Amino acid sequence: MLVTQNLGVQIYQQLRHDLMAGRYEPGQKLKLRDLAAELGVSVTPVREALARLVSDQALVQVDYRSVCVAVMDLARYAEVRELRLDLEGKAAAQAALCATEADIDTLRAIHKRLVAARAARSHAQILLENQRFHLTLCAAARMPVLLRLVEMLWLQCGPLMHGMTRWPVARLAQHPHVTIIKALQIRDGALAREAIQQDIMMATEALRLYLTSHAERPEWARRSLPADAAATDVPPPRR
Repeated sequence: MLVTQNLGVQIYQQLRHDLMAGRYEPGQKLKLRDLAAELGVSVTPVREALARLVSDQALVQVDYRSVCVAVMDLARYAEVRELRLDLEGKAAAQAALCATEADIDTLRAIHKRLVAARAARSHAQILLENQRFHLTLCAAARMPVLLRLVEMLWLQCGPLMHGMTRWPVARLAQHPHVTIIKALQIRDGALAREAIQQDIMMATEALRLYLTSHAERPEWARRSLPADAAATDVPPPRR
């Protein structure tokens, strides 16, 4: 149960974190009373938190009692991706100049947990650790305004990551996270920038396949695509 005085702020921060970490899927309906019961609070602070997230364009008001997670089509995601490439690339390059040993140790521990989550096929944990890695890297740049902007972008695209785990992600011989950690150790900003941008593009390809080719694509994705793209479904590869 949440027991702080400003419940609205705390609930906002928790739901914001959950959205960035891909806990909720685009188009998913969230009922006010269900969330209040889950959090162990009254509906008033939950309503306040949801109103803020609607203002952030992360949620869409359905009626007085519920909201739904905003749907992002490919065109909007492409815009968010380009901004992430620029801003997270800048953050990674700056982090290579000023990250502490404690920052690097934290990133190493996060990636270790991500690897374990992949081995366990724990999609929720994969998304959580991946989000933690990216935002911890940005925080290591010691640029709070940039970090806030990146968090807003993750708030927009996080829910899409929920569905991305249903499609295979391209694997490299060495994960970009490993390269980033190395780049921070040797203070190579260009290498750090290149690696984080590579990581973002790997996820983008998986997302594109999920939205345009996945046989189990949800209805919200079908509605968000042009008619010609929606008509070109191909079955997923055999496992």
